[in-house]
Order: sequence, then C-alpha cells, then structure tokens
Amino acid sequence: MKIPKTSGGDSQTVLHHPPKPLDSSPLYEPTSVLDPHITSSPSAAAAAPAGGLCAAPSFPWDPTTFPLSITPYANAASDDWPDPLSFLLADMDDPCSFFPDQSHTTPGPPEADGSHIDPLIRAAHAIEIGDLNSSLSILARLNFLLPCSTGAPLHRAAFHFKDALLSFLPIPDRPIPEPPLSAIELVRRIAAHKAFSDLSPIPQFTSFTANQTLLEYLETASSLHLIDFDLGLGGQWSSFAHDLAARSRAARLPPPPLRITAIVSDETAETALAADNLRDFARGIGLRLTVEFVRLNAIGGVRLAAGEAVAVVLTPTIFRLIGVSVLRFVRRAAARVVLVVDGEGYCGSVGSFSRRFASGLEYFAAVMEVVEAGAAAVGAGEEAVRRIERALFRPRIFAAVATAAASVGDWKELMASAGMVVAEVSEFTESQAEWLLRRAPVEGFHVARKEGALVLSWKGRELSSTSAWRCR
Repeated sequence: MKIPKTSGGDSQTVLHHPPKPLDSSPLYEPTSVLDPHITSSPSAAAAAPAGGLCAAPSFPWDPTTFPLSITPYANAASDDWPDPLSFLLADMDDPCSFFPDQSHTTPGPPEADGSHIDPLIRAAHAIEIGDLNSSLSILARLNFLLPCSTGAPLHRAAFHFKDALLSFLPIPDRPIPEPPLSAIELVRRIAAHKAFSDLSPIPQFTSFTANQTLLEYLETASSLHLIDFDLGLGGQWSSFAHDLAARSRAARLPPPPLRITAIVSDETAETALAADNLRDFARGIGLRLTVEFVRLNAIGGVRLAAGEAVAVVLTPTIFRLIGVSVLRFVRRAAARVVLVVDGEGYCGSVGSFSRRFASGLEYFAAVMEVVEAGAAAVGAGEEAVRRIERALFRPRIFAAVATAAASVGDWKELMASAGMVVAEVSEFTESQAEWLLRRAPVEGFHVARKEGALVLSWKGRELSSTSAWRCR
C-alpha cells in the first residue's frame, strides 16, 4: 500500500482562510521535543531527565479557547472505566474498552479513498516548519473527516496518526495513546499481544530469528548476559530460556546462568509482571535466571561481570532517543553480538519529519491490513482487530511520531561509523523462518536476505527485519 506523494510545499493551499503567521513569537519545533507523556513503551518513551530535551514554548494565545474539536479518545477519563470485576468475568470477545464505543459515530462527508492523506502529510510538514496556524487548521478539518477509527486499514491508520500529530500541539485535552496502565488495561494488553501473534506471523518471526541467532553466537558461553532495550512483556526471553535449557539437556550439561538487563524508561506494572513471569518460568525448567532494570537515562549504570558473554538487543528507535551514546555503551560492554530487531519497518528511513511520518503511515496501514486479512481467514471477528489496534498499534504510532521528530542519520550508517560490521545470520535460521511463514493464516509472506539482514515482507512491503552485528 503506497501513500500518495505530496509536494511538501505550502500547507496553506488546503485552507479556505489561511491564518496569519505568528510574528516575533517562539515557534514550536517538534524536531527537538519528545513528549514523555505520549507513550508508555519502554523502548520508545523519551528519557526526559537526561536527554536535555526541550519543553514546548509558550504561545501567544490561550489554548483553552482554541475552537478545535477533539475526538472521543482525548476526553476519556478514569471515571469512564468499566467495572473491573464485570470486565474480568465478561467474555473477552465482548466489545469492552476504555475508549468509548464509536461504532455509531456519524462519519464526516464521503470523500475519495485516500483524499485525507495529502492534508495529513501537509499537517506534518506544517508542524515540522513551525507553522502552527496551518497545522491546527488542517487538523481541525481532518477531525471532521476522520472522527473515528473505521473503514479501510489506511483510513484507520490515518485516524491514529492524526491524533498523534494533535498530541504535539498546545491544545486542551490532547489525544492520548492509551489509558493509564492498570490491572484491567494490562489484561487487555496481554490479550491483544496474543491475538496479534495468532493473526500475524510478525511477532513469531521477530522472536524466532532473534533467539536462534543469539543461541548460535552464544552457544559456547558458560554464563550469559542479555541487555534488552525493548523488553515489553518479556515473552521472547521465555522462548529463549526454554531453548537454552533444552540444548543443555541434550548435551547433558547444566544450563548456563542467564542474566537479563532490561533498559526501560520507567519501571511499571508491565515490567514487574514480565520479570516475575520470567523468573517463575526459569525456575520451572531448572534455569538460573535474574532480571535487572536500568533506566534509559542511566545506561552507564549497567552492571557488567567478568566471564559473561554479553549480547545486546536494540531497535532502530533507540537511536532516535539517545543517539550514538548507545553504541559507546555497546563497545564498553564488549558485546559478542548485537542484534538490531526492526519491527517498525520504517525507522531506517532518513529525510524530513514529514517523510518519516509518511513512511510510518504506510507501514502501519500495511500491518493493519495483515491483521485484518488474518482475522478474516480464521474468523476472529472485527473486534479482535480493533482490540489489537487500540492496545498495540495506537501507542506505537504515537511513539513513532514522537521519535520521528528526532533528527538522526540512518542507523546502519551510525553502526558502521562506530566500528560495527554485519555478522551473518545462518542459513538454518533463514530456512526455519520460511517454514514458520507456512503456518501463517494467509499467504503472501516472504523471507529474503537484504544487506545481511533477514527481512519479512508481505506483498512486497517490508514488515520486520533482524540483523546481527559485531565490533571490529
């Protein structure tokens, strides 16, 4: 699915009454701002205390009087939560959500398919150049055209990207990526992760290729230390621990002790649950495992021990958060192998904020199309798709828009300039990944090698890649 290209010119061409420019006033520059409140993802939240990140400057108007209609997502409050007990007792397929039911929302006037994409990218361009008046006017019109997440995958992706842009601006009740994390919301997030894994091979491909590559590069180590910049729910490491213990039993050797250091923006109920589950699982298979947490703004405090074989797992997003300092850390840790798992499909793109914004929109529209096709194939129903979009994709979209504002080069070039070289991913890993895709609910997936990485694509659109690197 391709996004129509725009000229990137004057964004005021879509306005009936172009507002006057803001004279002699500080401009809002999202390229220097990553709002930590707009994402709770450990790997994508901004490390505000140490990053030296700027706050949005004051504006020459009272934002509470700006006549912009915000979507229902922005106005959801804690008082709107359903009763926790009734949710836990209800069937998980019921359309129960923190966000209000929008199935009966009256849509805006019909327009040609994709006609809202051009003004959406123009709004991103207006924010990029600091033209607040134009961006607010364009987004106000888009709020009418895209009042809710309905329609084709491209339309639904555009709705969330529109809200992500609104979260940049000085308006009251800015849209939020997700409700505050609670026990109920954590249950929903876990259910969404499981549904995503059932309907799409993307999570399995990412987990398998990373785990298999780590096992091959660390197979002779007597003690392992994995440093993960994207722990999430920790499901990948339970699979890794299982395979590690199984290999040791086959060789009639005790499994090596495993230490996982998770780099997080903050310790939450999600990270605590992930750590507890990993420890319990490891005890059940006779593996000695410890989990430690280190804040993203203090990675210099990671404890390194003599005799441990170190492996680091990165995502391209981390380069937009802390820059090349992560590579200085990798060299100090003397990592035996560094994995870069790109499950975002667009972070390697370079260029302007609006160009990265368009790439992200195209990517998430493709992923939503994959999930929708998988749900149709297995009869999962529309609500399962919406649950995945609300709990997983929407927070990732907000985080993607925030990190796209950071101006850095191509992460592969940064790796090479730091003295890192591509390490081979084995043919066995590739063949097993191909076998994995044959179990997908729909056809059209393909695995290929590209610049040393294993790349998963669907109908020609790259969705995920895994590459291995080592220090020279």
